[in-house]
Amino acid sequence: MQILIFSTVFYPLRGGIENLTLNLCTEFIEKGHQVKVITYQKQSKPIQNIEVYYAPGILKTWQLFLWCNVYYMPNISLKGVWPMLINPRKKWVISFNDFSLTHQKDPFSLFKLFLIKLTSANIAVSKSVAKSLGTPSKVIYNCYNDAVFKVESTAERTLDFVFVGRLVSQKGCDVLIKACAGLPKPFTLTIIGDGLEMEAMKALVNQLNLSVQITFTGTLQSVQIAAVLNQHKTLVIPSRGKEGFGIVALEGLACNCRVIAASAGGLTEAVGQFGRMFKPGDVQQLNLLLKEALLNINQPNYSQEELAKYLSHYKTAVVAQQYLSVFE
Repeated sequence: MQILIFSTVFYPLRGGIENLTLNLCTEFIEKGHQVKVITYQKQSKPIQNIEVYYAPGILKTWQLFLWCNVYYMPNISLKGVWPMLINPRKKWVISFNDFSLTHQKDPFSLFKLFLIKLTSANIAVSKSVAKSLGTPSKVIYNCYNDAVFKVESTAERTLDFVFVGRLVSQKGCDVLIKACAGLPKPFTLTIIGDGLEMEAMKALVNQLNLSVQITFTGTLQSVQIAAVLNQHKTLVIPSRGKEGFGIVALEGLACNCRVIAASAGGLTEAVGQFGRMFKPGDVQQLNLLLKEALLNINQPNYSQEELAKYLSHYKTAVVAQQYLSVFE
């Protein structure tokens, strides 16, 4: 197949959509398909085997559209809809990775909700997202990069808690920091990521006198994140609002971290029976779960065989094949 992907954001940005799209691109090519990407996220360097076009003009976009036999969008963008209005017979597939469309009632969002009824197929990354769309969609859970996120037998798991994500209100890092305030010392929390609230989070840490216990690493590459996860006992995902899914939960589980997560939308589906859940924004409940983790009580009870079987459904090759089945 000749697959054209239109995504306003793409690698090297890090996030659910960016990671998923890059993993799918790589696997589609591995399976012998041709892939080209249109994005509005400027590339810092070329990506091996993937043709990426940054903000192409109308003529180039039309040429790429004519080349493909599948036009795929990770989340719908009005910037990329116009070729479909000219040639509506082209196979058009959209995946929905969050609730950004269904949470809005502005004219643009309502127009998008109308347009998704005209696609060849819609994909939702969780049952929670599918339920919100109001139009039929196939649920295909997100994949994680199983070549990178795995147990490192030589790693020493000596650190306690780790957070991975953008430092924005939605991700709830402040909830986690506040929940750490009443923990018995010593403990450690590593915060991986960057964002608009970085300085505010550092100020909160200083205000609560936790600068010895809490470390900020800034943005790390996937290989570095996997190495850090292998040094920690518990991954905490304190999202304040609904998540479409939660690839980071799979990454943590694959590195054999225990998981504590907010019951926020599709995040519950990502964690399954392999983690402890708490009400989003509930500092006291999270504090209790952190204390239990430090004391190693009330931990999830599952075997490594059960976890491996669970994760096998989310490997890149498995999920990519499900996408290709929809495309075909």
